[in-house]
Amino acid sequence: MGRITHSGIITEFDIPTPNSQPRATALGADGNVWFGEFAAGKIGRVTPDGVITEFPIPTPNSGPRALAAGPDGNIWFSEFHASKIGRMAMDGKVVEFDLPRPNSGPGDITAGADGNMWFVELNGRMDDHVVDGNRVGRITPEGQITEFPIPSAAGSPINIAVGPDRNIWFTKAGKLGRVTPDGAITEFDLPTPGSGPTGLTAGSDRRPPDQLIDKLWFTESAGNKLAFLSFTR
Repeated sequence: MGRITHSGIITEFDIPTPNSQPRATALGADGNVWFGEFAAGKIGRVTPDGVITEFPIPTPNSGPRALAAGPDGNIWFSEFHASKIGRMAMDGKVVEFDLPRPNSGPGDITAGADGNMWFVELNGRMDDHVVDGNRVGRITPEGQITEFPIPSAAGSPINIAVGPDRNIWFTKAGKLGRVTPDGAITEFDLPTPGSGPTGLTAGSDRRPPDQLIDKLWFTESAGNKLAFLSFTR
């Protein structure tokens, strides 16, 4: 794990499990940073001083791919290999929720403005594993899951975030998608075909921003560009 100060000083902290493949970070309600270990099947916690604690996920080889802080004070994470969503309390206790379908490939996850957690289900070959997702999922704090199929068949949704309009947005194969709280999905073509939209944000730190800006920023990995979608108030 790495820490960089405002002046650019970088400090690295070794993760106890070798070759754990850390992915994604989230600021927990306890003030610590939490992260997933994709290859190790663990969730890690690092204090501001760099002390790391690891917590195993009950399902072996679960493949925690992404995680986010929930409004309930827990850390929520996707289990790519296990087709589950996990909820971890600040003491490391884990509860897992099965998705309705096997090989659904849950990926990026975020806290919605409606108090629920939202996530994408990847599609096609990812991390040497073929998954059949192409959906956006919603899970309540109690673990009730609803899936919403994405209209376009080609490509895979990649990242997800809350937009300035407080709807859920996602990137996918030359498109941005918008999901309303009731699950209605609308897709918008980007000006440059094949631009490869990936990460997106209207705020900071993978949390529902306390104050949303009027733009939704995203990267175009294939087009070597940064872009934003403007919102009028």
